[in-house]
Amino acid sequence: MRLSIILISLFLGVFNVNSQCINFAKSVGKDYLGEYIHDGNYNATILEEGEKAELYKTFFSGQNYRVAIAKVEQLPDIHFRILDKEGNVLFDNIKYDYRLVWDFKVESTQMLIVELNVLEKSTGADDLINGCVSVLFGLEPGKKKKK
Repeated sequence: MRLSIILISLFLGVFNVNSQCINFAKSVGKDYLGEYIHDGNYNATILEEGEKAELYKTFFSGQNYRVAIAKVEQLPDIHFRILDKEGNVLFDNIKYDYRLVWDFKVESTQMLIVELNVLEKSTGADDLINGCVSVLFGLEPGKKKKK
C-alpha cells in the first residue's frame, strides 16, 4: 500500500512539472512564432545545464517553417542545431550568437532532427540550474493572391 502511494505521488509530481512546462510553452514559447501558424504541438520539458535533447519532426516540401526555442530566463544559452537523417548540419545557432528562432523552407519532404544542448554556466557553482525549454514549430501563413 505504501509503495502504491509513493508511486502515485511520484507520477503526480512528474505530471505537474510537465504540465507547468506545457503551460510555459503556451504562454511564452508561442509568442516566438510571431505571425507563423502554430502546428498545434507543444514540445516542452525540463532540462538542466549540460543536458542534451533531440526532437524528430517531419517537414513537408514547399512549406516555409519557423522553429522557435523558448527557455526560462535563468538557464544559460541553448545551442541548437537542425540536422538531416544523415547527420548533416542544416542550421547551427552557434554561428548566430545562439539565436533561438530560425525560418527555413523545405525543398523535399523529410524528417529532420532538432538537437538541443543547454550550455553550462562558468560560475563554478555546485548547483546545476534547470528549467523549462520548449520547441515549437510554425508554418508561414499563405499569401493572398491579388485579383
